[in-house]
Amino acid sequence: MLTGLRKKFCDGTLVNRRGGVLVFVAVGMLSSLLVAGLAVDVGRGYLLKAHLSRAADAAALSAARSLRSGKSEARKRAAAVAAANRVEEGIGHATLSLTFGTNEFDEETVSVVAAQPTPTLLMRLVGRDIMEVSSVAVAAVPPVDLVLVLDQSGSLEAAHAWDDLQDAAKQFIRHFDDDIDQMGLLSFNLRALDQFEIKHDFTAQAEYVIDTMNALGYTNTGEGLRLAYEQFQSPAVRDRSAKVVVFFTDGRPTAYRGVEGYPGDKRDRILAAYSGSNVMGYWNDPDDLPIHYRPTADGCRNTTVCFGYIRRSTVFNNARDNGAHWANEIRKQNILVYTIGLGDTSQPPGSILQPDQDYLRQLANENGITDPDQPKGRMYFAPSASEIRTVFNLVAQDLLARLAH
Repeated sequence: MLTGLRKKFCDGTLVNRRGGVLVFVAVGMLSSLLVAGLAVDVGRGYLLKAHLSRAADAAALSAARSLRSGKSEARKRAAAVAAANRVEEGIGHATLSLTFGTNEFDEETVSVVAAQPTPTLLMRLVGRDIMEVSSVAVAAVPPVDLVLVLDQSGSLEAAHAWDDLQDAAKQFIRHFDDDIDQMGLLSFNLRALDQFEIKHDFTAQAEYVIDTMNALGYTNTGEGLRLAYEQFQSPAVRDRSAKVVVFFTDGRPTAYRGVEGYPGDKRDRILAAYSGSNVMGYWNDPDDLPIHYRPTADGCRNTTVCFGYIRRSTVFNNARDNGAHWANEIRKQNILVYTIGLGDTSQPPGSILQPDQDYLRQLANENGITDPDQPKGRMYFAPSASEIRTVFNLVAQDLLARLAH
């Protein structure tokens, strides 16, 4: 009897143990399956998120680059770039949303959210059929602080190019945004004049001022660049902006400002030369000189020698050196310089009516030819008045493309 009871007891225990093992195995398999499912689905989610991140990043950058053309254009560019990265609104239930704002540096920003649901494979065993995956990218619009420097010397009118320059300059300004960017405008002939200092909301005023300007007088390159340098000392200039001077001229420097005179009579003056072998004269009180008509020289009128040594060649050399000095001071402030020259191909090489392209390259520090440690700008050249607008547009496109990188 004992033997039979022991047998039944042992058999019951064996049955119970087998059942327990089966439950344990089943639970373990289910847990393993869920862990595996989680790993598979999460891995698929990470891959999708990486894909969405690439599309969102590219879309945000594209929208930021095109925001100067308006929010509608920014949305279109963002959608096109996202679609090129295989994230397209409505395809696979993907969504792409853009919002516009400003950051702590008062910069315009574009935020892009790319989202797409993905069905789960194994997580649905615990009731999770869909995973929502999304990625956010924010791009700041690179703001520009720009000073436009325009030659308004008489040779532009003589060459019938003044109207072309006015149209080209106004078209150039429209590439920039009154809210995102800031611009200052100045012009020069015998002296230079701040038409207005660097600021937002510049387009309407710039176009009005350019329309009211006229072309006459000499080419004081150095004064134009000096005032550009001073505009960048304004507290309105932003720390994080791209800082640029765009300088236009149609000839070589023919006037400069400096302390000149006989012993006992040295003072701040402007001297100019133009044709033949003569100095055209000097002018006292440079800041009071008119820019809309040609003032009569205070002394040395049409003389071969002035102050005992200043000849035509000396004026030209000093004028050239003065421009180079102020361009160097500008670049030392980490400001990019673009130069634009308008050529008069009917003039002989070396004529003061034919811009020295090598000199303009030096002012811009093209390819680092003046100083490899300073910002490297570019020189553009228009061989005729009809090409000025094209060249100004190329400068704007090159500058904005550089900012986009």
